Order: sequence, then structure tokens, then C-alpha cells
Amino acid sequence: QNGPYSFKLTGIYPNPFNPSTEISFTLPIDGYITLNVFNLQGQEVSVVFEGYQTAGIHSYSWDASTLASGVYYIQLSDGINQSFEKAILLK
Repeated sequence: QNGPYSFKLTGIYPNPFNPSTEISFTLPIDGYITLNVFNLQGQEVSVVFEGYQTAGIHSYSWDASTLASGVYYIQLSDGINQSFEKAILLK
């Protein structure tokens, strides 16, 4: 990682949220990534993004209107690296 960006989730805003929130992250190199959401039982409940992404700053909106209130974990993964952040849905 020689560039200005590191592999990490950089923010979830707003958090707590209802019913949608913006998930921001940075990538040091181009590559295939997944941005998934898991409940507290470790079950995947949503795929926010899956595909090729260029290096730099990115942001996606997550609409959780079909899910129950609670704590969820956002996972950014490139198959090697992982980054997690907690998100709280309040309805």
C-alpha cells in the first residue's frame, strides 16, 4: 500500500439510522470487493455492493427498511483484507 489510501471502512452516517445510511470506505488499489451486512448471529442479511472497484474513496447507500431494529455489522472485504464497522438501525 504505497498510495494515499488504506483498506478500511471510513464511516457510516448517520449512525444510528432509519431506514438508510451512507457507508464510506477507501481502497489502496483497484480490485474486486464485497460490502456485506451481517446480523448479530453472523448471518448475511444484505449485500450493499459486490464487484470491481477502483482505488480511492467510495460511498454506497444501504437501505435497511425491510430489516428489524438492531445492531448490524458492515464488512468490507477483498478476499484477503477485511474491515468491520457497527451500525445501529432504530425504527
